[in-house]
Amino acid sequence: KELGLNVLIEIHSIDELQKCDLKNIDIVGVNNRDLKSFEVDINNSINISKHIPSEMVKISESGIENPRDIKNLINEGFDGFLIGERFMKSENPGISLKEFIEETKWLLKSVV
Repeated sequence: KELGLNVLIEIHSIDELQKCDLKNIDIVGVNNRDLKSFEVDINNSINISKHIPSEMVKISESGIENPRDIKNLINEGFDGFLIGERFMKSENPGISLKEFIEETKWLLKSVV
């Protein structure tokens, strides 16, 4: 903050969120990957979102597989998404990303 930068904190649980000094944080990233078991569940973002102040930027990270996940997370107040593994598993990540974006645009027409 002192350098004029926005601060993003990555959390995995409500307990971690409660330990944060939110007045010094601009963006909360919720990682949906359990670092002990490596299981991924986007419901982690949904459960934690209710505890993040509404004025904060919220990013859901990991486990986003399809445009419907994006729509559901937007409905829960998320502003951005970190999607990596889905595209890295693809034979052609660029084409997969392009198709994902087009499907998401089509699906979100009902949201906007």
